[in-house]
Amino acid sequence: VDLGMDPLSMEKAMLRNMFEKTGKNIDDWIALVKAKNFSKHGEIVNYLKSDFSLTHGYANLIARKALSTN
Repeated sequence: VDLGMDPLSMEKAMLRNMFEKTGKNIDDWIALVKAKNFSKHGEIVNYLKSDFSLTHGYANLIARKALSTN
């Protein structure tokens, strides 16, 4: 990932590469997180990092997306 990217471009690149890097797409991750009924961003990030060995960047992105969807 080019660190010179603006945040929106970086997010788009992460979403594009998510399946290759994690084995799941964003919708799969959101469904998995929603099933756990987490209410806090930090809970989701910690869960994804500890249970799935995701990087902080991917865990943070998934947490933000999961909490912003109904």
